[in-house]
This record gives sequence, structure tokens and C-alpha cells, in this order.
Amino acid sequence: MKKEMEDMKKVFLNEMSAREVKAMLEHADEVTAITCFGSCESHGWHCCLGPDFFVPTEVAKRVAEKLDNVVVVPAVPFGTSIHYNQYPMSVTLRYDTEIAIAEDIFESLINNGIKHIYILNGHDGNIPALEIAAHNVKDRHKDAKFLYMPAWWNKVGPIMGDRFEVWNGLGHGGEGETSIMMAVRPELVNLEYAESQVPEKVIDVNKTTDIIWDIKEITKTGATGDPTKASIEKGNQMLDILVGLVADAIEEMNRTGWTYGTK
Repeated sequence: MKKEMEDMKKVFLNEMSAREVKAMLEHADEVTAITCFGSCESHGWHCCLGPDFFVPTEVAKRVAEKLDNVVVVPAVPFGTSIHYNQYPMSVTLRYDTEIAIAEDIFESLINNGIKHIYILNGHDGNIPALEIAAHNVKDRHKDAKFLYMPAWWNKVGPIMGDRFEVWNGLGHGGEGETSIMMAVRPELVNLEYAESQVPEKVIDVNKTTDIIWDIKEITKTGATGDPTKASIEKGNQMLDILVGLVADAIEEMNRTGWTYGTK
């Protein structure tokens, strides 16, 4: 039993011993680190506060189990959530705080020889801070390579197509996000309290420009979209798609030696 436990593949950095990390770093130039960023905020009455943390973590774990030389950095559980503050309760970081946290994580990896970094984001409010942090670190470390998925929901929706019933599955705690949470942590979703709240005016205006909204302006529960259409079947399909997208991108970069410039 002891040997079986030792032989189990560890994918989370914080589950590894210093001895195991030392062995991994002997071929650090072949390692890709997946860094996940989430949030802790209301997703409506029907869902827990942590989908933006749980979903990227599960996806990263599955990718690392599927591929060789991939390590998962423990996810940051908080993000910039000032636009969700009016429903209980957001633990929100200032933008400069999040930029600093992300930069320090990236710098820590690079200083230990891991220069291939995949940023897997779970929360819309993190998008600008993570992009700024990656650019800042890239400016200091020209040989560092970053892949960035800022909004997985925008990648998965078109692939799901008509399997989604409302608004391409979009929404904060909507059809798509609730479905994928049902696949990842079903005990944290209760559809008895789900309500359809599709912000039609925002959708209409967003065809030509974007509204800078606060969540209380567009929903009475903290969720948008239609979680009543969610299902674990859709969630499992979404997980498979998302794991495939992340894994395929890493494999493609490995094939090309993480080069992408002009010849």
C-alpha cells in the first residue's frame, strides 16, 4: 500500500515533497505550470460562492493527470469582485493587489526554472489584472512563455452550440456555469432555488458596445442567465471540452518548442 501511494501521480505543487519538486526541476525546461485564479462571491441563491475557484482547479488537475510534465499551482481563491459586492458576500482584492499576487507567483516559477506558464482564469473581474501581470513579468523575463485563457465560458459556449438552451449558456451562475459546477461539485448546487434572470437590455446593448454594470443593476439574486436549464450532463460535456482545449494548447506548444514568432 505504501508503494502504491508513492507511485500515485501528484499534480498539485503543494502536495509534492521538496524531494519530488527537486526531481521535477531537474528538467524544469520541459515543465508547464498551470496557474489558476478564482473568486469568492455570490453566484445566486442556488450555487456556492466558489465556482470560479473550483472549476479551473478541476480542469487543471485533469489536464495535469492527462499530460506529462504539467504541475498545478494552488489556485488563488480570491479575485477582484467589486462589481459583485452588493450581494453577500464578496471577498474582493484591489486590482493592484491582484496584479502583485499574480506577478509574484509567475516570478516564483521563473526563478525556479519553470518558464512555460498557462494562466487559467475563472472570473471575469480578474481578466485585466492577470493580463497586466503577465505583460509586466514577460517584460522582465523575455524568455518566459505565457498561455492565457481569460474567459473559458466564451471558448466553451460556441463548441457546446445548441446543447445550451438560453443565451449560449452564458451568465453569472447561469446555465453553463451551474452545469459545470454540478459536474465538479454537485453537492454545492441546489436547483430548487434557481431562477431565470437573463439581462436582455445588456445583451442588446452589448451587440455594439459594452456596459460597465454593477450586479445589482441587472439581477435580484446575484446570478444572471438561466440556471434552471442546467444539468450535470451538460456540465460533464463542458468539462471534457475545456480539458481538451487546455491540454491541446499545451501539447501544441510543446511540439513547436514554445516558439510562435516569425521565421
